[in-house]
Amino acid sequence: MFRALTIQGLRGVKKLRLNDFQKINLLVGKNNCGKTTILESIFLLIGATNARLPLSTNAFRGGFNIIDDNSWRLFFHKLNVNTDIFLTGELKQPIGKRTLKIRPHVVSTLSTNSTKTRLDKDMFNIEDSYSGTSSIIDGLVLELSLTRGKNTKLKKITTKIIVKEITSKKGSEVVLDLDSPTNYKEDMKGVFLNSRTVSFGREASTRFNNIQIKKQVKEIIEVLRHIEPNLKSLTLSKDGVVYCDIGLDQLLPINVMGDGMFRLFSIIVTIFDTQNGIVLIDEIENGFHYSSQKILWNSIMKAAKEFNVQIIATTHSMECVRAFNSVSSGSSEKNKSRLFRIEKVKDEINVISYDNKVLTSALESNWEVR
Repeated sequence: MFRALTIQGLRGVKKLRLNDFQKINLLVGKNNCGKTTILESIFLLIGATNARLPLSTNAFRGGFNIIDDNSWRLFFHKLNVNTDIFLTGELKQPIGKRTLKIRPHVVSTLSTNSTKTRLDKDMFNIEDSYSGTSSIIDGLVLELSLTRGKNTKLKKITTKIIVKEITSKKGSEVVLDLDSPTNYKEDMKGVFLNSRTVSFGREASTRFNNIQIKKQVKEIIEVLRHIEPNLKSLTLSKDGVVYCDIGLDQLLPINVMGDGMFRLFSIIVTIFDTQNGIVLIDEIENGFHYSSQKILWNSIMKAAKEFNVQIIATTHSMECVRAFNSVSSGSSEKNKSRLFRIEKVKDEINVISYDNKVLTSALESNWEVR
């Protein structure tokens, strides 16, 4: 689990240092202050050997469906590809440190024709509009350095994602060349949830199936009954749809039971299925009525404790902050929660940390902590 994070040059963050992560963490701050970038940084550090991960982080933001020179530049602060990205995470469980350097992969080209090719079941397009002699960015190189325990010897692992054009008798085709290391197996687990990934039910169904195999469905039902008291059982169909029995003549798909019900289901099954890992949740309040915020945080804190999962979430909602503080104050693990306020003025970012005691005093005094 992470205890500290340093970001240099990723997206809108020129430089940021965040210390003292706890088991449960909530990030607040104005729009475009870097909250989502913090989650992305941790996600990239966990999965640095997954060559597809940079594309996934763009897809999470929506609208990044074109892969070209500019799409790679969007990772770099102010689109400046002359300065590499550095992400450093300090770990406390297990003790260690991992640093990820992200640099552009540059290729010189004499001429390029305009093409448009779909990859990965229509998920991505590649569009190239360059012509003449130029140097363009056709991908990224991710260089991960690891230290573990008291061992100061660095282990370095390189991963590449590069766009290539292959010419054959059938014509030219643009493909992604994914170069992931074969001699390294990642032992950290991390999941990124936001309004887009939560609304896509396939992953939630897969995780629910894992929970079914472990005979832990009863615990999920007990959590969801706080929102739907009539819930009797959950069933996974052959086509991957989770159905609810609420005492009617037929079962109902969980996605028609209301946004709050489905989002709580998705979040909880993710925590249950990410034992000893990290769950990142962007805009955690989305889909929840303010009266359900305490139910949400109570469920998260219990599940995180039981399955040893670190939670790092973001919010814009004061109701969410108050619920977070209220539930953590009444928890036996209240000293294992933190709220971080991210403040950005021009290119400078400051981070203010609130433990449970300080946050309680701030809210009682009606201070603005978002």
